[in-house]
Amino acid sequence: MKGRTTGTVRGWRWRRNPLRRRTDVVETWLALFFAVALCATPLLGWWADRSVGRVLSHEVATEHAERTLVTATLARDKASGSKTRPTEQLRWTGPDGSTRTATVSSDIEVLQQGRIKVWTDRAGRLAPPPLDSATAGTHAVLAGVAAGSAAAGLLVLSRQLLMWRLMLRRLESWAREWARVGQDWGRAGAGG
Repeated sequence: MKGRTTGTVRGWRWRRNPLRRRTDVVETWLALFFAVALCATPLLGWWADRSVGRVLSHEVATEHAERTLVTATLARDKASGSKTRPTEQLRWTGPDGSTRTATVSSDIEVLQQGRIKVWTDRAGRLAPPPLDSATAGTHAVLAGVAAGSAAAGLLVLSRQLLMWRLMLRRLESWAREWARVGQDWGRAGAGG
């Protein structure tokens, strides 16, 4: 076989090397593990996106089923003599046909001729707008990106900490070897 020497296989040059230390083997396996785990982080992000997306799409459907968009009118009843923000009286018809009113801040957006669209719950009370599909999709994507990024960051940080610890062990091993060999290493007739 061309390019191969006796006893070596491509990628296994350290297998029978007398200079190979246990820390070298651990470092190799850690590199392989973290490379595979880092490649899996986009899958974690995708899974988080899909999971959050399912929950939020259910929430969108539920909120749209429980709330109704109705037209309300403003009756200009400003608070007299008050230095606080003026208020407006808002009137609308509830699902049961009864007239409802609420006091709102005067900075509410008027769409046409004093009429505005407001969301109400099943009982006819004012409710916040339901979550829309685009916002839910954006939140799902952001959750996926955050989960994938956090996992990748945690992996990189873990690898750095493990490599730091491994390097300390390697340096301690080298210090023990140098202490064992002594300062006469390499001199002729010194036994080293």
